Amino acid sequence: MFKKTLIVISILIILLAVISCAASAQEEGTAEAEQQTVYINAESLDYQEDKTLLSGGIEIRREDTVIKSERGELFREEQKMFLEDNIELEYPDGSVSSDILTAFLKADEYVFEENVRLNYKLSAENKTMILKSGYLKIYGENSSFTAEKEVVIDYDQQIFKGDNAEYDGSTEKLELSGNVEIEKDDDWIKSDRAVFDLSEGGEGYTAEGNVQIRMEL
Repeated sequence: MFKKTLIVISILIILLAVISCAASAQEEGTAEAEQQTVYINAESLDYQEDKTLLSGGIEIRREDTVIKSERGELFREEQKMFLEDNIELEYPDGSVSSDILTAFLKADEYVFEENVRLNYKLSAENKTMILKSGYLKIYGENSSFTAEKEVVIDYDQQIFKGDNAEYDGSTEKLELSGNVEIEKDDDWIKSDRAVFDLSEGGEGYTAEGNVQIRMEL
């Protein structure tokens, strides 16, 4: 009798484990499906053979990312959107505005052009980086980005300038290259390249290549 009871209990435990695994798999599948789901709202839609034209109050939602625009084209096979006029993107790490946006929905990659402004929240308490440029590409799970064309960054009462910027979201390190200039009040440092540690407790920056310094005494 005791052996039979143990067998029944063992079977129940196995069944419960199977049910639990199935429920977990279903939850993971639902979460993954939600990550791959995009919701689009607009005032009007023109469905064509290779693309869909959208206009008026366009709003695109994917997880915690929301994009707003006035006009856009959805290329269905490429899973890509081209948006124009009053671009506004809100995501957990900040916000971006620009005149043009190409969104690669499957790859979760966003390319902004013309009058780009990025407000980026850093992990350091109350620290925000404001970037302006003519081109900005945000990509990856860590919201890394590349910026080009007259890059200007306002951070912690300093102004950073350069031709190109590369930001690694996992390490919070920013690299500027090409005509780099770091300004604070009336002082400045110029160089070919500079690397900034913007993480919590980060240790400033390094500059190299034709370094010049101006100090107001």
